[in-house]
Amino acid sequence: MSNMTQWCARLGVSAAATLLCTQAGAADAVRYWGAHAGVNTPTSWNAQVDYGAGSLATARLDLDRGAHAGLVLGRQSGHARYELEYEAGRMKTKRLTIGPRSAALGARGRYQALFANVYRVEQLNESIDAFVGAGIGWGRATMPRVGLGDGCSCFGPASKSGFAWQLRAGLGYRVSAQSSVSLQTTWLALPRPEAEGPPAVRYARKRFGALTLGYSRQF
Repeated sequence: MSNMTQWCARLGVSAAATLLCTQAGAADAVRYWGAHAGVNTPTSWNAQVDYGAGSLATARLDLDRGAHAGLVLGRQSGHARYELEYEAGRMKTKRLTIGPRSAALGARGRYQALFANVYRVEQLNESIDAFVGAGIGWGRATMPRVGLGDGCSCFGPASKSGFAWQLRAGLGYRVSAQSSVSLQTTWLALPRPEAEGPPAVRYARKRFGALTLGYSRQF
């Protein structure tokens, strides 16, 4: 990952932190904390395996839904909302396929990221809000060591840290003057894990969705 990309990601997180701290003077601004949890929805993740001497193979990991969650600290002023968010999740590997060979699996991968998010919020009625936004940040994705049996643990473990981004949309319902619940969908892009090997493994770029229920409270 280039120094420019790292600088942009860290600048985004720094900018969101500054916004959270400097908008206290706005008459209609409110601060809040929140959490959300649910499931992610990846189905597979492709990778390239390099055995050396020009021997390459394409592999596919079939995945099952896993847990996805986040913690947020934010400020809303008018129709604008700014957040710092820590987000993490897991994904279960179901099957590894390399060429004609295939084997069932049960190992788990994981990811985590820190995001600076910006949203547009619209009030639909007295109790319901709609929101849509995006975030940039810094994340890490880690996939476990897996294999095809017969002593072949030839795939991973692989990991990488780098630039991450997400898109999000949802609906919020105010249950009281200070508290609200939400249903939201997230589209997440993470760094692609790598393993030096031998054999060397490089996962493809991956984007996947997550559906979560959230709770937030003003303070």
